[in-house]
Amino acid sequence: MHLLYVTDQRIDAYLVRALREAGHVVEVTAEPADGVEMAGGGNYEAIVMDWAAPDARCAARFAAAASGALLVVIAATGEEAQRVAVLNDGADACFVRPISFIELETRLEAMARLVQRARPAGDAASVELLSAERAVRINGRSVGLSGREFQLLEHLVGHAGEVIGLERLQQHVWGEASEPRPELVRTCVSRLRRKLEAAHAGALLQAVAGHGYVFRQPAAVGEEPCAARA
Repeated sequence: MHLLYVTDQRIDAYLVRALREAGHVVEVTAEPADGVEMAGGGNYEAIVMDWAAPDARCAARFAAAASGALLVVIAATGEEAQRVAVLNDGADACFVRPISFIELETRLEAMARLVQRARPAGDAASVELLSAERAVRINGRSVGLSGREFQLLEHLVGHAGEVIGLERLQQHVWGEASEPRPELVRTCVSRLRRKLEAAHAGALLQAVAGHGYVFRQPAAVGEEPCAARA
């Protein structure tokens, strides 16, 4: 997911790192005023507000600025009445520290599934490569990738429908002079597939026994059609 982490106190570097390691594309600011402006123009899928205490007025501002984005509030302290007010004023979830990252991540995934289910049944799937963010957007949901994972996916997407062998993938991603190491490619593909599966798109990247891997193109990828990228 493409997330904005905004706080009115010290940035929780551990939480930001954990979100990125979970595959999210995370932008960060410790300036609430800047955060509202970013929320309004950043096309985020979720806003994570890390506040000293639940603030219903702030939650309402972010909810209005980032219309359509999930809004999760994390507070250092907070009475039940404060949490209820935050939820009534636009937040989709409110946590009080200490929080479990697993619970936070699971809640984000659950809310994203609800949004996905609300999409019109006839909507076509779409995949977009985001070079600047080093991520892939699937049905509007951003998934952060490592440099190797992005290069691997970019090559497979550029040759959608074509089975690409391990040797060719290694030469493209690790360089033609690299020593043949098929297990290296398999490990990278495995990580990539797990991230795609988290976005409910695991079926897009398939293994072809004895031959390699193939990307099954569901719709337009990036700004150009596949034929133009081949």
